[in-house]
Amino acid sequence: MKRHSLPLVSLLLALLLVIGACGGADEEAAINVTPVAITYMTFNQATEAQTEELVIQRFQEKYPAIQVTRTPYNQQPQNYLLGSADPPDVMFLWTGYLLDAAMRQNLLGNLTDVWQENGFTDAISEPIQAMSYYQGAPYFVPGGHGWTAIYYNREIFQRYGLTPPTTWQEFLNICEILLANGETPLSIAGNSAFVGTLWFDYLNMRLNGPEFHRRLLDGEEEYTGPEIGLVFETLAELLARGYFVESPATMGDLDSMLALVRADTTAPIVRRKAVMALGSNFTVGELPGPFLDELDFFPFPVMDPNLPVGEVGITFGFVVPANAPHPAQANTFAGFMGSTESAQVLTQQTTSQLTWVPVHRDFDRSLYTERIRRAEELVGKAEYFGPPMILSLPNAMGNALDQALTRLLNGRGEVADWQLLLEDARQRAIQNGEYPQP
Repeated sequence: MKRHSLPLVSLLLALLLVIGACGGADEEAAINVTPVAITYMTFNQATEAQTEELVIQRFQEKYPAIQVTRTPYNQQPQNYLLGSADPPDVMFLWTGYLLDAAMRQNLLGNLTDVWQENGFTDAISEPIQAMSYYQGAPYFVPGGHGWTAIYYNREIFQRYGLTPPTTWQEFLNICEILLANGETPLSIAGNSAFVGTLWFDYLNMRLNGPEFHRRLLDGEEEYTGPEIGLVFETLAELLARGYFVESPATMGDLDSMLALVRADTTAPIVRRKAVMALGSNFTVGELPGPFLDELDFFPFPVMDPNLPVGEVGITFGFVVPANAPHPAQANTFAGFMGSTESAQVLTQQTTSQLTWVPVHRDFDRSLYTERIRRAEELVGKAEYFGPPMILSLPNAMGNALDQALTRLLNGRGEVADWQLLLEDARQRAIQNGEYPQP
């Protein structure tokens, strides 16, 4: 599995975010003197490309001397940062291991001036600021974030008198009621490393706490300890109770959500049906409107009330490569892509299709749908917010995590075997220098 390949990222980022703020007066005067053409590297979904072009048009009205060419990725993003002979000026990127490694390896431009000129320190929440900084300086302009939740079919919940649970025991009770009524409680995207391993993120945070989870992602905790054993045991127990669909290791990310839909009764799109699924907002956003209307979501239930609550979601935004051909103009464009003005343009175009939450505090929240309002509230209540584990681990760990999940879902091996698989991968990553140095 190549976790940063374009097909995977293109799927995860089903709606591209562009958000902006203008630069200082001195800088604006300087870059209006000499016309410059800069390149913005991003993904190439047709609908999102149209809305991005509108924001770029707004930018060029403000800075007529800077012409922006929107160019789609045609190779993995890190290749443009590692000595490319023709680097872009600005890149669309997301938080996680790729961004962290680029900052550690000095592959990105320092954006301190951009943050100061645009007031991002006051406008962006502390957890997202933390993901944008390295050694006291920002290298990333965040635009928006996604979220993760347990989605469910509203009508089926109503049929059996169920309400969204807040505790793990309430969640288990719902699973038992559904099972007793001939319903399969859960689907899981076992064939999608990104979505399927979200179960590992949440069980680890809910059982062991966000701080342990952070140390695990940084390579500071062993996978052979009792904490990770408990994570695997809990997921294996859900599987043993019959809560998941048949052959869960073969279900894809979109299929795991289509399993919750009932409007396709006469011609089911997927054979295996369930009532709930842990999923990313980006996957859910791919559903047609009538199918999406059947679903609602609730936060992953609390398992230990004494632990802080952590949530998972992709935060995406903009970086300037260290070797960008036109750094001053690139900084101006990156700053514009982080402000309320551009968020307003994009959101007014997408309206009810909006599937991300703008990070800027001054954004006009009257544009929100109820779904986006609740998603912002879900993340806002968390004491920890970070990218999915599969995007946060070094490359040596990605395949191991995917393999461990697949083996668990297929009933191959025991808990100790899955733990050892991950610990061996951690040791290789340490030897290869892939983890951040203390």
